[in-house]
Amino acid sequence: MKKTLLSLLGVLTLALIWQIAAMYTGNEFFLPRPLSVVKALAGILGEGDTYRVLLASFARLFVSLLVACMLGVATGLAGGMNTYIDAFLRPFVSGLRTVPVISLVVIVLILFGNILTVYIIGFLVVFPLMYEASKEGVKNIDKGIKDAICIEPLNLPLLISKQIIPLSLPYIKTGLLQSVGLGFKVLVMSEFIAQSDVSIGRMLYEGRITLDYESVFAWTLLIILIVFVIENGLGRFNPSV
Repeated sequence: MKKTLLSLLGVLTLALIWQIAAMYTGNEFFLPRPLSVVKALAGILGEGDTYRVLLASFARLFVSLLVACMLGVATGLAGGMNTYIDAFLRPFVSGLRTVPVISLVVIVLILFGNILTVYIIGFLVVFPLMYEASKEGVKNIDKGIKDAICIEPLNLPLLISKQIIPLSLPYIKTGLLQSVGLGFKVLVMSEFIAQSDVSIGRMLYEGRITLDYESVFAWTLLIILIVFVIENGLGRFNPSV
C-alpha cells in the first residue's frame, strides 16, 4: 500500500512540475498543460480509429517480440551451455547493442523499405536483450545440473525442457520485461521514421506536421500508460514450473 501511495505521489509530482513548466512558458501551443493533454487523450480514446491504430502497432510489436524471444532464448541457452557458441555470436550481439538505434533504422529502411523496417528493427533491438538474459540464466544454474548434461547427452532435450529452461525463467522474465518497454518505444520510433500506415508513429508524425502538439502529448501519454500496464502485468506473472 505504501509503495502504491509513493508511486502515486511521484506521478502527482511529475504532473505538478509539468504544470509549473507550462505556466512558466505561458504558451500552450508549444507546451500544453496536463489537463489539456488529458482532455485530448480522452478525445483520442473516444475515436474508433484509435483502436485500429493500436491494434496495428500491437500486432507489429507482437511479431517482433515473438521472433526475437524465440531466437534469443534458443541461442542464449545454447551460448550459456557452450562457450564456443557464445564466442561465435558475441560480435553480432555486441554490435547490435552498441550501434545507435537511429542508424539501424536508417540502414534497414534503405535496404528493406518502410513495411519491413518496423519488424526488423524490433527484432534487432530485442534479440540481444533476450540472448543475454537467457545466457545469464544458464550461467547461474547449479554446476551439478550442468555436469549432468555432459554426462547424459542422450537426455539433453529432456534436461533442457525440464531443468535448464525452468531454472533460467527468472532471468528470461527480466529480459522480457526490459524488452517490452524498449521494443515498444523503438517500434513507435521506427513507425514515425518509416511513416507506416495505420500506426502510432504515423499519428505522432501527423500531429507534428499539423502542429497539433496536444495530440502528440496525448499519444505519448497513452504510450506510457500502455507500457506501464503491460510491464506491470508481466511483472505479476509467475509461471509455474
